[in-house]
Amino acid sequence: MLASEYEKGSPGYHPYWYAHVIDIFHARVRHIGPRSKSSEVQQIEFLFVRWFRPDRSMVGGWAAERLHRVEFLNEANELEDAFGFADPAHIVRGVHLIPAFAHGETSRLLGPSNYARRFQDDDEDWKYFYIRM
Repeated sequence: MLASEYEKGSPGYHPYWYAHVIDIFHARVRHIGPRSKSSEVQQIEFLFVRWFRPDRSMVGGWAAERLHRVEFLNEANELEDAFGFADPAHIVRGVHLIPAFAHGETSRLLGPSNYARRFQDDDEDWKYFYIRM
């Protein structure tokens, strides 16, 4: 997804946000509050995601001649930001994430979870992923 405009001037700015889609939801909702524009039932779609952040310890991109690298947010320090919901209409495109095998796996980012990762991952995440665009 495109990063917010307010980040553009910040150090280490990256033009995109990356997320791992955990689940896709379709809901039929009716909004009947005071700001409702319609009392009709409407279908909405949304994604439950686990957010990545750019790895600021390594410069990537065309000028650096290496792929950008991302990492999951740390649940212990950034729990409120580690997971979230996204509008599918905001997705620019899918990317291929390549695990950075040389940096190994870690279990420090997220506690045991059968929902946020596959059973065969043994409650570990790759420390970094390279973005193949």
